[in-house]
Amino acid sequence: MKCKKINKLIYTDIIVVLVIILAIILNYLLFKRIQTTSPVGSSKIDSIVKDNDKLIIEVKHLDSIKNAKSIEIKSLDNDSTLRLFYQLIGK
Repeated sequence: MKCKKINKLIYTDIIVVLVIILAIILNYLLFKRIQTTSPVGSSKIDSIVKDNDKLIIEVKHLDSIKNAKSIEIKSLDNDSTLRLFYQLIGK
């Protein structure tokens, strides 16, 4: 009788240990799954970075055009300024 109780106790202990180990493994797998990023999210970030880079290049290009026009206007003499003024009024 004592032997049956000891065997039952051992089986119960083994089952409890297995359940705890299983819970730890499941917890680890679920936690690992949560930490991974989706490829959709990374592709959205990549496309935003590309759009941002494209806009930066475009702004730099427009800035260089503006600087060129500023130099052109600064170098105008009085007659050229008057012609430019009439062109602007005509438009």
